[in-house]
Amino acid sequence: MIIGGGAAGLTAALSASKQGAKTLILEGAPRVGRKILASGNGRCNLANARRAPYPGGNDFARSVLAQVPVDQVLAFFHDLGLVTVEEEGGRVYPGCGQAAAVLDVLRAGLARQGVETLADAPVTSLKIIPGGLRLTTPQGSFEAPAVIAAFGGMAGGKLGHDGSPYRLLTDLGHTLIPPFPALTPLTAEKSAVKGLSGQRAPVLLTLCGRKNNRPIAVPCQGEALFTDYGVSGVCAMELARYAAEEQKKTGLWPMLYMDFSPMLGLAPRAFGWLSPRQGDPERNLSAVQAFLEERLHRMPKEALLRGMVPRLLAERLQGQSLSQLARSLAAFPVPLTGIKGMDAAQVTAGGISTQEFDRDTLESRLVPGLFAAGELLDVDGDCGGYNLQFAFASGLIAGKNAAAH
Repeated sequence: MIIGGGAAGLTAALSASKQGAKTLILEGAPRVGRKILASGNGRCNLANARRAPYPGGNDFARSVLAQVPVDQVLAFFHDLGLVTVEEEGGRVYPGCGQAAAVLDVLRAGLARQGVETLADAPVTSLKIIPGGLRLTTPQGSFEAPAVIAAFGGMAGGKLGHDGSPYRLLTDLGHTLIPPFPALTPLTAEKSAVKGLSGQRAPVLLTLCGRKNNRPIAVPCQGEALFTDYGVSGVCAMELARYAAEEQKKTGLWPMLYMDFSPMLGLAPRAFGWLSPRQGDPERNLSAVQAFLEERLHRMPKEALLRGMVPRLLAERLQGQSLSQLARSLAAFPVPLTGIKGMDAAQVTAGGISTQEFDRDTLESRLVPGLFAAGELLDVDGDCGGYNLQFAFASGLIAGKNAAAH
């Protein structure tokens, strides 16, 4: 029995049935795989060929991915008939560019292997019985010697859940690490972003504590998008979990500094994490100052920003002295007020504690025959396919071992 028909659940079902186990998926929604269809802006970034940190549950994730590395995840999909392509940054997508292709091959595989799916069947209770577990749904009760919990996380609004499925495991003694949004936009004081909504810019972003103004996370580089509520874009969303952790620790949301050096041609235009030594939010101040001084020799001051930065940003910075302008372009301050909630988040941080599951088999250390896979566990990775890759890899492991239970 598999609770949840998402990325981890569908993969676990295929893995278990391949071992000869009769398998049934219980899905609370009207159909399976809805989150897969929405992932990667409808393109489904299903894996990444590069190594990346998992800010939540790194050691556990590494153990899972050591057993089922990216080439095995891709081989699994290739065997199902999916054609994949690797793009910039190691991101792997379906060759046709449509997330539906991923779900199509998974569903076709389930049909070939005789896996049954029962939709509109949210599991409301999970009980230990002699020889296995009993699951209760509005459509009836079911018993099985092994159950895989793969009901996902709370991220994604209607595509996630409301948190109640966690009780299925906590009622059996498992620990819930309080969930919070990860990979979600940052909210800021309105005055800091006023008049800039819709502007995109290549940036270097640094989070600093409010009390000591020291970096609290490794800086991130990429494209940022100003919104009416704050800052979005992948590099900003990568910093959300660190901002939330700082607020929990100190009671204060950190300061975000935006370095526009890439827009001026003074730093590479790329996406990724910078080195810790690049954590000074004013690291490029002298280079920006020199750039502006040289530019001032060639054009009048009133035209200094024209053709150099987006018009709305130029209007915002107009009238500043040269030194003020250099500081604004090298370390534009944005006081944060929070992060967007689960509706806007791409993944859930927190979840069921990984310490209570065997990292080799994904079986519960507390409840024999209970396995877990995917986002419901306290594991969250960077943007770029890492979270789906963990879901698929953990599903393959859980399914194989549950079938052998």
